[in-house]
Amino acid sequence: MPSIIDTAKGILTVSEYSKKDILKFFNHIPEEKVFVTPLAANSNFKPLDKNYCKNYIKEKFNLNTPYILYIGGFSVRKNAKELILAFDKIFKDLKEPHTLLLAGSLKDEGMKLAQMVENLPNKNNIIFTGFIEDSLLPVLYNGAEAFVYPSFYEGFGLPPLEAMSCMTPVITSNVTSIPEVAGDACILIDPSRRQDLEESLVNLLNNNSLKETLSKKGYERSLKFSWRETAIKTLSAYEKIYQL
Repeated sequence: MPSIIDTAKGILTVSEYSKKDILKFFNHIPEEKVFVTPLAANSNFKPLDKNYCKNYIKEKFNLNTPYILYIGGFSVRKNAKELILAFDKIFKDLKEPHTLLLAGSLKDEGMKLAQMVENLPNKNNIIFTGFIEDSLLPVLYNGAEAFVYPSFYEGFGLPPLEAMSCMTPVITSNVTSIPEVAGDACILIDPSRRQDLEESLVNLLNNNSLKETLSKKGYERSLKFSWRETAIKTLSAYEKIYQL
């Protein structure tokens, strides 16, 4: 990697945080050599008929409650374990029972989490979906009461943006690149403090007005990110690199 970095005329990365990381680890590189070209959610992530999506997902996964959604993998840095434990803790504090739906293939860490859930009091309301086809993801996002993403580290953080694009309220982390994506349109929590997550879950799920506000703010925020804007910034970076 160092030899590639040294010979490259320019470096493109997806967030200001990633840019700072690059400049930190390769501190001999001039800042003007690194360009930020943010990602965007694909166009299929958009508001859909909420009632249809809720009913479809409830039938598909045999749910009898509204659901909270997590998508993003089960490696340790994704912090899904703390989400599971926080949800199990606050389950009794919700005005209405909910189900935590964790979407994605179960491998390694995911299998360990599934085994852990078997010993929890509210295990029947914590469901692992297994592999999800891409075509189902927008329906999953749209049907959810909230999307929760307590990751410790991201270079960008695409799942929260996908959820916001679907007008689904988001709870996510206040670290690394995620605040660049979330802005003030999501509830930001310290992923190392389970109490933050517990309080945010209760506050959001018990407050329909807050859910509606965050749905609208999140969607408006998502419109700031588009592949057209990414292309414009990428072309601008190429032009500047050419002149270096």
